[in-house]
Amino acid sequence: MRHLFLAASLGAAMAVSSFAAHAGDADPSHFFVNAGAGMSHSNISGLTDKDSWGYNLNAGYRWRDTWGVEAGYVDLGRPEFNGWVNGDSRYPLKLRLNVSGWTLGANGRWTFAENWYVSARLGVFFSRSKLTAQGSYVGEATTNDTNLYFGGGLGYDITPQLSVGVNVDRYQAKSNRFLRGTNSPVLVSGMLEYRFISR
Repeated sequence: MRHLFLAASLGAAMAVSSFAAHAGDADPSHFFVNAGAGMSHSNISGLTDKDSWGYNLNAGYRWRDTWGVEAGYVDLGRPEFNGWVNGDSRYPLKLRLNVSGWTLGANGRWTFAENWYVSARLGVFFSRSKLTAQGSYVGEATTNDTNLYFGGGLGYDITPQLSVGVNVDRYQAKSNRFLRGTNSPVLVSGMLEYRFISR
C-alpha cells in the first residue's frame, strides 16, 4: 500500500508538471542544479546529541520556472549517543547513526514579489541507515527503506540564473533492525541554485 501511495503521489506531480509545460511562455523551462548545507536534527529519543551537519545535492528540470522534477542525494549527518552500557561507567559506549540516500521527486516554485519566491518539494527517499558502535561494543548494522521526503523554502533570485535561499526538509526512514518507529530527521539548510537558461 505504501509503495502504491508513493507511485500515485509522483504520478500526480508529474501530471501537473506536464500540464504546466503547456500553460504559457512567460518563463523559460530549464535544467537546474542546487546544493544545500546546514543543521540536521534527529527525532530519535535517547540520543545525547541529536544535531549534526548535513547536506543535499539535486539536479532536475523545471517547466516555465514553476513545476519540475528532481533527483538527488542527501546525507543527514551523524547524531550520537555517548554513555555507558546499563549505566555502568566501566563499560563506555558510543553510538553514531547516519541516514543518507537518494531522492526522486517533484518540486514547485512560485514568485510572490520581485526576485522573491517560495518553493516546495515532495518525493521518494531511498534511505540507508547505518548504526556504528564503539567502546565496550564494536560493530555496525545497516538497513534500507523506501519512504517519503517533503519540504519547503524561501529564496531570492540574485540573477535570472542564480538563487540563494533557506530550505526546511523532512526525510522519513525506517530502521527496523535497530530502531522502533519511523526516523524523521529534519534538515535546515542554506541553498544555492543555478539554472541553465537558454537564450
